[in-house]
Amino acid sequence: MDLFSPALVTSRVIIYNRTGGLLTEEILSQLGMMTQAAQRLRAGGNARSDDSANHGTPRKPRTASTSPLFGHLFIIFNQFRTNKVDTVTTLKNALMNQEPETDSNSTNRNNIRKLLTSVFESIQVFILPDSLKSEARDNLADGIKDFILLTDFTPKYLEYFKLLRDGLSKALVSPREFTTGVPLTGGTIADFMPSFADAINRSQPLNLPSIFELSQNNALNKVQITFTNALSIVSDSILSDPVLSTQLLSTRFDSNVTLLLSQLANSISYMPLDTVKRAQDDASNSATAVKVNLIAINLSRIKTLMSTSLTNLIGSIGTELSKVFPTNNILQSPTDIDNAFVILFNSLSSTLKNRGDTYDPQALPNDYEATIQSALDLHKSGIQSKAASSWGVWATDLIQASIKTLTDTLVILGRNIQVGNESQYTASATSACSTEKSSFGQKLDNEYLWSDKQDKKDFFTTSADNAMNTQKALWLKNEEDVKASLNVIFESLKQTYVMQLQNSIVPQNEPQSFTTITNPTPIKDALLLFCSQNSLSTTMTTKIGSDFDVFVSEKKSNFVTTYNLACDTYKSYISSELAAQVPLILQACRNQLDLIDLNLDSPTTTRDQITVTSNAAVTDARNKFTMAKGKLNALQNGTISSTTIQTYQLQLDMGLELDRKAKVDKYDEVVSVYNKALLTEMVIPIVDQTLANNFTSTAALDTSITRQLMFFIAKKKGEQALAQAKWDEWKAKTYPALVEVVQRNNSYRVEGLEGNLAATKAIQEHVINNINFDCCAMGGDLGMSYLYGGRLDGIKPQDMGMSVTDPTKPNQQNSRTMRLNNPPGGAYDANHSTNLEFFDWVVEVSDIIWGKPIITDLKPLKLDTTEYPAQATPITVTIGSISSVTSTITDSQSWGVNAGVEVGYKYGVKDTWEANMKATSNGNFSNISSHSEASSYTTSTSTQISLPANRVNCVNQMVFDQRTSLPYTARVKVVPRLRFQNGYTIWGNGGSYASNPNTAARKPAFKKSDRVYCSKAQSTFEFRRTDEIRDDALSNADPWEWSLCMQRNPDLRSVLDSLTQASNYEVFVKGKWEGITGKYAVTTVTPKNTLTTLLPPS
Repeated sequence: MDLFSPALVTSRVIIYNRTGGLLTEEILSQLGMMTQAAQRLRAGGNARSDDSANHGTPRKPRTASTSPLFGHLFIIFNQFRTNKVDTVTTLKNALMNQEPETDSNSTNRNNIRKLLTSVFESIQVFILPDSLKSEARDNLADGIKDFILLTDFTPKYLEYFKLLRDGLSKALVSPREFTTGVPLTGGTIADFMPSFADAINRSQPLNLPSIFELSQNNALNKVQITFTNALSIVSDSILSDPVLSTQLLSTRFDSNVTLLLSQLANSISYMPLDTVKRAQDDASNSATAVKVNLIAINLSRIKTLMSTSLTNLIGSIGTELSKVFPTNNILQSPTDIDNAFVILFNSLSSTLKNRGDTYDPQALPNDYEATIQSALDLHKSGIQSKAASSWGVWATDLIQASIKTLTDTLVILGRNIQVGNESQYTASATSACSTEKSSFGQKLDNEYLWSDKQDKKDFFTTSADNAMNTQKALWLKNEEDVKASLNVIFESLKQTYVMQLQNSIVPQNEPQSFTTITNPTPIKDALLLFCSQNSLSTTMTTKIGSDFDVFVSEKKSNFVTTYNLACDTYKSYISSELAAQVPLILQACRNQLDLIDLNLDSPTTTRDQITVTSNAAVTDARNKFTMAKGKLNALQNGTISSTTIQTYQLQLDMGLELDRKAKVDKYDEVVSVYNKALLTEMVIPIVDQTLANNFTSTAALDTSITRQLMFFIAKKKGEQALAQAKWDEWKAKTYPALVEVVQRNNSYRVEGLEGNLAATKAIQEHVINNINFDCCAMGGDLGMSYLYGGRLDGIKPQDMGMSVTDPTKPNQQNSRTMRLNNPPGGAYDANHSTNLEFFDWVVEVSDIIWGKPIITDLKPLKLDTTEYPAQATPITVTIGSISSVTSTITDSQSWGVNAGVEVGYKYGVKDTWEANMKATSNGNFSNISSHSEASSYTTSTSTQISLPANRVNCVNQMVFDQRTSLPYTARVKVVPRLRFQNGYTIWGNGGSYASNPNTAARKPAFKKSDRVYCSKAQSTFEFRRTDEIRDDALSNADPWEWSLCMQRNPDLRSVLDSLTQASNYEVFVKGKWEGITGKYAVTTVTPKNTLTTLLPPS
């Protein structure tokens, strides 16, 4: 069988894992397959392979290992069912001991045993029993566990497992070797396996040492090739960089080679150290030749670079010279020029040499210093030529300047020396010329550095003498010309003064001051200047000035009348112009201000905006006045115009400020009217809700006031502080009265009548609830059927409707009847249980508590606007009227705690109201009762209004009604009469009440039968007002035996006393007297073309 596993020869331990018991034939047959591999390995022998060459020095052959072909064989019986007979020893003996039989099968098995013993270092047998815990087994079967742990086995299993672990540890102590001294590692096996697999596939005898050494040689050849390729990449990388110095190139190359050698050693680190060292030496030797070639190539590049650098240095000579010598003006000595070129030569030479030394001294060009010097010599001749030219220009400029200085000196000398003094002039001119010659020579000696210095001195001496002779000839000619010119200029200046006076007067232009116009100083100064400039003697100058003063004095006296007339004419002109312009400017500003809308509905209409826009209109008007002034040809601070302009300026400013302030004030006025109406709109709901008793506490009132204040501030116009002051003024005046109303309303609270339960039915139920028990107890004591104290507790009264008044009885009113229905009894004649009916209710008023008056301005419903056409002048008109008004003052009242609207009252009719209220309330028991009184007052909305001129004016008048109200609270007593209904008197076996206490307490005179039904004698079962029944009882009134009944039933007296208590019947009436008690008007005037908002939106 040719099947073979390479892992068999490389493994230190081969494990044969068997599940089940001992089957000797099967186990030996399976293990016998490995003997096939052993046969091939033995056929290969120990001879080395001929293919042992590599890229380096041939590796020294090693001695083949003489150990068995394979490692240790571990036979493991897994999941073995242990017993006392089968042990590790018995199992091994059964497998490996020779059989005595000689048949072919036994012989074959014995041969396998011998071969196994010879090819394996050792053969050992181990047992792993089937000792998995049942719980772990079940979890594996159910898929709960994915793998098992040692803890899933029994302790017995762990004992066998420890024996196997110890056996493996001992077997793996020493490594496996094919050749002596070379253990099998991961690296060597990785190299060995491809060669070994190739040999197996060729079906040749397998010589393991030869194959192993061949694989080692192949690995060494591979790392050498890798090193060579990497070294080539390093070389290319170095050459791809800019030119490097020879030293730097060598350093970089060596560092890369060191790194590559380290990488080579790392890649074969699993091989013996001598093999690794030999491979590194081979690689290092190959790198030396590469380095030499690389340095030669780089040196060639450096030489090219240095040649280029020399060319660039020579090309930069011109630039360097421009830094030392100016382009157009070289003023340096020949020595300085020579020194500069020597310095430049040294700089250029050292620069090139230093650069060459940096890269490689061998790279410097041949004769580079001579080349640089030759280039400098060419530039030097040009510099010397420019320097000679520059010094020539310098000397020429100095000569010209010195000649000009000498000429100016001689000219001044000629002016200073009076005409005719020739000897003085000649001496002074000669001295000045000598001084200038000396100065020129000294400057030339100190500053001129070129070689032709004496030639320049000689030339200047000749030029100076010529200049002196020229100026002397001119001076001699000047005397005659000066005298003739003086006469001409004197006449010309007199005519100039005359023209000065004539030209100073221009129509509609403000004249200068008299002193300014007649000032002769500039003209006289010109005359004296001529004398001075032309060197006139002092005597001649004084005479000519005196003659001019006499001329001026005569002309000034003749000019006074003309000047005064011109001033008066201009003053009249400017006054008339400004008097016409100022009214026009003011009217135009007013028109512009009128176009500024007072539309309070617009969010942009604010006081600041009105102020800014008004200021802009005023500024525009002032600019117009400034333009008008500019057309008057007035002088700056002129004596004639200043006073007049200031007068009209003040008049304009006062008018503009008044108009501007009037516009802002009109905004404030409109805002005040608007906020007044808005305030009225905001506070009326507060007053009405207070008087309607809608606030359960002063805190609720304050909350409402705060809410309305927020609405008021949100909707108000103008400044918040002013609006807040308006609100605070209203609150200070009205708030205390509102608080009193709320506190008083809430102090008269009747249990069961909260909210708006003011109806009479609720009040009747309240009173019935108070007297229910007492009425039932009284009926029980008197002997009414199925009636006793507490019998009708919890029964709600039934509304039997309004009673019909008896026409024979005057002053009666409809009255509501209320019934307490008695549930049927449980004995005799149960359907005739006695009911209680309450009828003929009466009302009595006792105490009346008056509140503080509350005056409220009602929002105006009408805005009257009257339009007046434009007038040329302001006018005064009367708006509104004075009249007497009769107002209806209404009394409104309602029952209960929270009924009625409370407002103020007019003091003059208070007593009448109180009397009327009592008369109305007594005997009148409807839900709401009203009464009215007439009250007269005088109202005045008349006012006089001033209307501005030159615009259409709109007069707006809003009339506010003042509502005055007086709240009150009255204590009212509501009392019904009582009637027994549907029941009957109890009998108790007959007889009178005096003889039979078990019958009803009725007098015999009224007894018609054994028992009396209410339906048959209803009137005899009716009582007086419940608070007066006690009076009938005390007088023992018919038809009841009151006295005897009270003797037999002492509690009856206390029941009757309880019925007389006023608290059972008292409730409170809330009401108000209210009406219009005054009017007032708010009047404002606005231009028709100003959009104005006076009332907030409805």
